[in-house]
Amino acid sequence: MTTNGDEIQCIYVGEHRREKTTNIEARPIAPKRDFARTVALGVLGGRTGRYHPTPHFKKRAKEREFNVLDIEYAVRNGVCVGDGIFCEEYRNFKYTFHANIEGTGFDAAFALSADDDFIRSPLLVLITGVFKTESGKRTRPY
Repeated sequence: MTTNGDEIQCIYVGEHRREKTTNIEARPIAPKRDFARTVALGVLGGRTGRYHPTPHFKKRAKEREFNVLDIEYAVRNGVCVGDGIFCEEYRNFKYTFHANIEGTGFDAAFALSADDDFIRSPLLVLITGVFKTESGKRTRPY
């Protein structure tokens, strides 16, 4: 390092080999469970954002006799099973919530789009739901 009046000059004298540097590409970190719950309930309650029921969700909802209200109930009153998981293919964070509906266990799976703003305009992707019965269906009619 040399000084030339007010100017300081620094000269690097180490190696300049490119293979020494590594590019660390971090995977996106899933939002915490409570935050995911809050975002999902805001969307399902009509306060913010929008939701998209996938074709798989529509098919399973009809077969297993559940609806969006069951998903909302599970998210509001259930517990998140594990942490959010980033799906590279769909660029979203997947969550599963488990609740007891009418005396039967129910799992609700949804995802939050990683490409949308979680606060201003979140996109909630409805993936599936299943009752914890042999058939996966509701035990009593609604």
